[in-house]
Amino acid sequence: MTTATTAPALSALRGRERITAFGLLRSEWRKIWTIRPLWMTLAAAFALTIGLCAYMIVDGTTLGGADAGHIPFGWTGIYPAGMLVLVVFGVLSVSTEYASGSIRTSLTAAPRRTGVMLAKAAVATGVSAVLAVAATVLLYLLLQAMGTVPSAAGMSLFAPEMFWGALGGTLMMPYGALFGVLLGWLLRNAAGAICLYFGLFQMGPQILPAFLPEPLSNVTDYMPLEAINIMRSGGLSAEPYGAATAIIILVAWLVALGGLAWWRLKKFDG
Repeated sequence: MTTATTAPALSALRGRERITAFGLLRSEWRKIWTIRPLWMTLAAAFALTIGLCAYMIVDGTTLGGADAGHIPFGWTGIYPAGMLVLVVFGVLSVSTEYASGSIRTSLTAAPRRTGVMLAKAAVATGVSAVLAVAATVLLYLLLQAMGTVPSAAGMSLFAPEMFWGALGGTLMMPYGALFGVLLGWLLRNAAGAICLYFGLFQMGPQILPAFLPEPLSNVTDYMPLEAINIMRSGGLSAEPYGAATAIIILVAWLVALGGLAWWRLKKFDG
């Protein structure tokens, strides 16, 4: 009788003891490198970014016309393409579990749910950030070795003219991954989340002004990609607002998406 009543309690206690922040982070780390769509998308993002940037550096070409040749960090103009793939990576890190049904195991192991959400966001963002820093340093070294951009020749990576633009470009990569993770948690469906990103966030700044009333036509200036373009301009662009405001806008979008995703997770998966 005593054995029968205490066994479930001991089992539940052991289950609670297994749930740690480190355990959740380790689980998400393993998923990135064992689930094929995840590591392939991550590899594609940085292969595309490094490959195209390296070609620009070696060839001495610049994006944006002749004036762009005077911008020492002009090679980071390719980074938005890598960010786009990282958004897909972030979405897939969540949607693949919902598609396979394995999300039930993750949520059962962590009944409070929030830990799973935070761990997935932290690992996807952290891995993307480390790889983005490594890519930027590698490309900077290639830039100095080739000497094909006169405005950057001999310039330190930490010189203000180089540093702030390179930093802004680097930060947009993990931002894209985190944005994708939150979209994935919100919609749980890869096709839906990716279509929403392309339709609203990627194409919205170009399409929406044609359909909005004149007083609201400037709303698109406060969408994520517009704020990112200002942040990665290295102080060269201050319209319609500066880098500090751009960062606040970017954080506000993450808070809004994260809040909605957390609410849906707690309400419908609780």
